[in-house]
Amino acid sequence: NVCIHAAGVSNSHCNDAHKFERERQCLNESLRKSKSLDCFVYFSTCSVCDPELQKTSYVQHKLEMEKLVASHSRYLILRLPHVAGRSFNTHTLLNFLHARISQGESFQLWAGACRIIIDVDDVARLTTSLIQNVLARNMIVNMAAPCSYSIFDIVKSLELTVGRSAIYEFINSESKYEIDISELKNLIGECWLNFDDNYLENVINKYYEKIQFTFIVVDFELIINISTTKNYVRRNLGWRL
Repeated sequence: NVCIHAAGVSNSHCNDAHKFERERQCLNESLRKSKSLDCFVYFSTCSVCDPELQKTSYVQHKLEMEKLVASHSRYLILRLPHVAGRSFNTHTLLNFLHARISQGESFQLWAGACRIIIDVDDVARLTTSLIQNVLARNMIVNMAAPCSYSIFDIVKSLELTVGRSAIYEFINSESKYEIDISELKNLIGECWLNFDDNYLENVINKYYEKIQFTFIVVDFELIINISTTKNYVRRNLGWRL
């Protein structure tokens, strides 16, 4: 039996002590109820490896939560980079950039920044593999892709997907750091890490692709052309594509 604790503060810019405390209480309750389980999985953040963020309230809070999780007899802490998926969280990197580009709003772009992106489906796949591996206990694993992408390349991929140019101001600043995934490779093997050269493009197209489709209502001789996005269709029209 396994408990996967995937709740908590998700905004890396959060400084709200009440939200931090609420997560602490929720985590303590989960740990209390899971003492006898074979594995307690907690999702943390790779931002703890970022020198520029290590002193932020968010990262310090996550490190404290990791210490709590380590009190479990058979824990597994998985640190995640920027996760791509279907989410209404406006604070995620990709959702933020997609919204600014789609709405034609200006934003600042750090010229030397690099970020690691991983598909939420790959997170699920790798997490399942680690849970099934009895050796993956009482440890912290960085669950990240082996390569990072410049923020400029990420924006360019989103521009192609959205179909419009981004409006941004270049800021001459670097923000990049290395994430050690040797533990992940040792536990699951190289064969699981199929992150090819098209990974970023494929992930962005998967969740942000702009589509065009046509419905023909013969009875009323009415042709409706709709150009929208997959996420908009799912949220507002309720159709499954």
